Amino acid sequence: MNRSLKTFGLVSAGLLLAFGRYPVSWLVSSRSRLANPKRLKSNGHQYIKSPTGNTIYVEIEGPENAQPLVLIHGLNGSREQWFYQRSMLRESYRLIIVDLPGHGKSPAPASLAVKDLARDLAAVISALSLIKPILYGHSLGAMTVMEYCSTYPNEVKATILQHCSYTNPYTTCQASWLMQYLQEPVIRPYLKYAKRHPLLFSWLTRMNYMNGLSILFHRYIFFKGEQSAAQLRFISRIAAFCPPEVTAEGLLRCADFEMSARLKKIIAPCLVIGAADDRLTRAYAGKHIAKHVKRGEYALVEGGHLSLIEHADKVNDLVAGFLARNK
Repeated sequence: MNRSLKTFGLVSAGLLLAFGRYPVSWLVSSRSRLANPKRLKSNGHQYIKSPTGNTIYVEIEGPENAQPLVLIHGLNGSREQWFYQRSMLRESYRLIIVDLPGHGKSPAPASLAVKDLARDLAAVISALSLIKPILYGHSLGAMTVMEYCSTYPNEVKATILQHCSYTNPYTTCQASWLMQYLQEPVIRPYLKYAKRHPLLFSWLTRMNYMNGLSILFHRYIFFKGEQSAAQLRFISRIAAFCPPEVTAEGLLRCADFEMSARLKKIIAPCLVIGAADDRLTRAYAGKHIAKHVKRGEYALVEGGHLSLIEHADKVNDLVAGFLARNK
């Protein structure tokens, strides 16, 4: 009897370690009216070398002569996170979906400084001969868009900035006082340690994805709780396969970001989207951006930092309306 119980316990523990993400995601999620996200196939792809030393992987889809629209994901994400937006836009726009350096299919980065990411974006636009593209960025991707637009203000038709800060993100997140207090004595040393031990943190990341711990992390940091289990596993899987040294370096470089004095240089029509329950970028940050760019408008949606997945239908309605007003 004792041997049977021991065997049952070992088998159960093994199953939990390997497949815990499924029951955990079911327990902390809701039913969604949206289709389950999945990987999308594109018409073409290209690797583009940048003067920064980075090489950028992009996927290209949509009518060849349509208005170009560039999608740039956030830190620890990939081009795959745009499933719902790509599904809506790919028939009407020439979509260029970017993998930031070290993310998705883009090789390891030479630099993740936001200024260099903006130079990478310039290299993509130049290599593909894009004329007056619309730029849509999420989180770090939106910071990259702002940096680009402040440098090349007349080269953009319109911009969409979703869930991003205009300054050090540690100052605009929930409990920012605590994050700022911990930034130098705790957070920065920890991130540098993660960079020095990528194999250890890569193993931990993959294990935590499989056993469900990262599912809990993403649920309570990135979502409000109205996401489906499939959406939660989808975004957790993307993050699990992002190299931890890339995530750590990105977080270090984000802390150097400062756009406050240059927001006025962004002169193209600009939709800024915030989320009511975004723990990583509080709503006032988006309002500040919309107020200080030349032609800004602000919209608040439900959900957390990944409302483009959790409430994709509402986000897509806002995006479609903005694009229709700025044809």
